Amino acid sequence: MQVGLQFIIQNTHDGGMSDAEMFRQETELAVMAEDLGLDFIQAPEHHFDPGYSMCPDNMQWLAYVGGRTSTIGIGCGAIILPWWGNPLRVIEKISMLDILLGDRFTLGFGRGLARKEYEIFGVDMSTSRQRFDQAAELILDALETGVAEWDTEYFTQSRTEITPKPQRGFRDRRFYSVAMTPDSGIAAANLGATMMSFVQLPWEMHDEGIQAWREHFVKVHPNKEPGAPGMTDFTYCHADAQVAEDTARTYLSKYFKTVISHYDFDGSHWGETAGYTAYQAGADAINEVGIDAAAEGFVQSQCWGTPDQILTEWQRRVDMSGDLRPSLAVSYAGMPFDMVRDSLGLISKEVAPELRKMGANVSVSA
Repeated sequence: MQVGLQFIIQNTHDGGMSDAEMFRQETELAVMAEDLGLDFIQAPEHHFDPGYSMCPDNMQWLAYVGGRTSTIGIGCGAIILPWWGNPLRVIEKISMLDILLGDRFTLGFGRGLARKEYEIFGVDMSTSRQRFDQAAELILDALETGVAEWDTEYFTQSRTEITPKPQRGFRDRRFYSVAMTPDSGIAAANLGATMMSFVQLPWEMHDEGIQAWREHFVKVHPNKEPGAPGMTDFTYCHADAQVAEDTARTYLSKYFKTVISHYDFDGSHWGETAGYTAYQAGADAINEVGIDAAAEGFVQSQCWGTPDQILTEWQRRVDMSGDLRPSLAVSYAGMPFDMVRDSLGLISKEVAPELRKMGANVSVSA
């Protein structure tokens, strides 16, 4: 089992911390992760909302961190394909990163679900599924052949050779695709991608999605190993269980409210937006129980506590779902960086080594 970090790069820090200072601090955490022995780092792509996340070009940030480090894995968590008007630009960036980082680099695709980001980019959110499916296949094909040429419903490109020429494709390698809904899980499996997801619900509900993805993957790609799903928790670790709980409740509740705000998760538009109707039931539930109760549910779904508490929960998940790839978010909701570093240090010393030994005690089809 590999253990890594997911960076959110969120500025809700007290005291008026500038975006520049926050960005530098987050970047130093990523560099420190290698010294602490973590296996990989990931970064998402988000725009226009510093209170939620600001990483408008995760490939640029990952290239910088890759240059500051030498062994740690570097992954996109993920590139949001519908927001890129021309897949060719994504292909060029991926080719460069793969050449520079080699086996350290892990590709990741996502579809995005924030109405604000779609509107500002001028992209019809109801076309996201078609745009994602088309762009993903075009990118994977061009990375295999070194040639970009297509004429689809949403993308047109005259024949051109990719430079620098991709040194190898990704169809026979491990790459990831975000799967937060059943149809995204199927889309990931169709691509031959290992799913990655953010923990938001009781694990039993995430397990249903993992099993559906894995079953479809094996059906479509019988000769390819599906891999361990990448799962991101918003975590906090402390030697004192009460301190861990109090801290987790404070900052996870704050973080949850930034999620609700950024994604309009309590809105009514989901049921009217093609490709996102599955989210309406969740929005209705939030409105029914209220934000505070919904936040409590989110807090309970995350994996935090003492090292032993965190390890016990991950073993429960592995026993239920098979091998997993923890990608832990440790810095969020304005948590002071000294607290983040202390939590990360304890995770690297007492949690990560034991997680790496953890294996599934259930039979998992592959």
